[in-house]
Amino acid sequence: MSRVSRLLPLWAAAITVASAGFAVPARAAAAALPPFNVVVFTTDDMDFSSVNANGNPIPGLTPHIDRLAAGGMVFERAHVPSAVCQPSRQSMMTGLHPHRNGSFGFQLPTPGTPNLSELLMASGWLTASFSKGRDYASSKWTMFQDGHGTAGFSREPARFAADVEKAIQRAQGEGKRFFLNVPTSDPHRVYPGSRDEADELTEMKRRWPEAERQGKVYFPPFRVPCTPEQAWVPPYLPDLPAIREEWAQYYAGVHRADEALGRVLDALRAAGVEDETVVIFYNDNGASFPTSKQNVYPYSTQCSLIIRWPGVTRPGSRDREHFVSTMDLLPTLLEAAGLPLPERLDGRSLLPLLRGEPQDGRAVLMTTQNFYKPGFQVYPMRALHTADFTYIFNAWADGRTRFDGECHSGLTFAAMIEAAKTDPAIAERVRHITLRAPEELYDVRADPWCLRNLAAEPAQAAVRARLRAELEAEMRRTDDPLLPALLGTGPVPPEWRVAARTD
Repeated sequence: MSRVSRLLPLWAAAITVASAGFAVPARAAAAALPPFNVVVFTTDDMDFSSVNANGNPIPGLTPHIDRLAAGGMVFERAHVPSAVCQPSRQSMMTGLHPHRNGSFGFQLPTPGTPNLSELLMASGWLTASFSKGRDYASSKWTMFQDGHGTAGFSREPARFAADVEKAIQRAQGEGKRFFLNVPTSDPHRVYPGSRDEADELTEMKRRWPEAERQGKVYFPPFRVPCTPEQAWVPPYLPDLPAIREEWAQYYAGVHRADEALGRVLDALRAAGVEDETVVIFYNDNGASFPTSKQNVYPYSTQCSLIIRWPGVTRPGSRDREHFVSTMDLLPTLLEAAGLPLPERLDGRSLLPLLRGEPQDGRAVLMTTQNFYKPGFQVYPMRALHTADFTYIFNAWADGRTRFDGECHSGLTFAAMIEAAKTDPAIAERVRHITLRAPEELYDVRADPWCLRNLAAEPAQAAVRARLRAELEAEMRRTDDPLLPALLGTGPVPPEWRVAARTD
């Protein structure tokens, strides 16, 4: 059996997106839970399929993520709201869609938007965030570490463990519960061992020579978990030698991110707080490859949400039915802590699911993509996902505008363009990736990698109309500024209409 076919049964069942709040959440009563601490560990630009526990066939790739999964609950239908790091992370911190909290792309949330750190701090918690300063600097923290001496992108496993140890010691000294945000930048580009990494290292040494003199690590050592020949390439990309080479480099970043998580888990155990600490793991969006990051396909936003909650989650349990979102984390933790919820929320508490109980209203979800920055890489999209279908509205697709995002950098898309000169199938795939269509519809049970667009097929007209109507309803509920573009009653908002490359 091929590596692809071994993964397909899992993806056919689990690829669909999570629903997070199609009804306004009610203010929850305090849950009958003992005091707890929280560690949220995130990876940067990592596909759901990169984890061994999710079916990746490369041996020993993610042993520590697998260890966490074995001790907690895995949500197989979990997703982030948007497949770009800052809006994804700000949605977790606020419990709101990007267009509801103001973090459309690399933008800070609207001032005054409640966030998880400040709500916990106001109740006496110690909160800390390490690295990824750009994404979290808008929140107040008891302790805040922008980076480790360079540009704020941190990848050194040992440093994360040291940060966690320091924060735990302070919290224990002050007699406080703690909420620690631990975001490694792996496996974000640049990939370990790549030419891009070598070029980046030269530039970083030029810009921050004092970091090297101080013994700070730009790019930590890494172990090569597989050769290009052993690398598993998801079927949303063609199997080409250059693509295998880049995925092998990417998997080295995945393995180093896993090592960082392992160091953090060990630090919790060494500090004696493992049994009273909730550990939450997720990836902030899909990998930086064509159609994954910066997109709204199911695999663009599906995340490896794992929650280990001693005394609450059953070790080794998997939720395969309910659709959940990282927007659900804020209401979950606030409810469990007995704290009031903000008035405006798109997320809903996961406590019933964590206890193994069913929960209604988790059968559909909207995911979004807006822009990287106002006027730069502006590709507004909306998707409506169910267990059977994904419907996508591409507000930017006009037959001339060409998608050209960060996910097209590196070896992979260049290899596809070269292969397209002689391979008609790859040429058609490149055409689709760059131009899209205003509407896309996929039968995700039969086609989990979204390779055959059914939107124009008469037999699917009723399904397309139903999902479009459901998408419209959710856009209305969330005051989505893209709604006039969907209805054909107005353009994309003026500040968005720029900068997509055209022929």
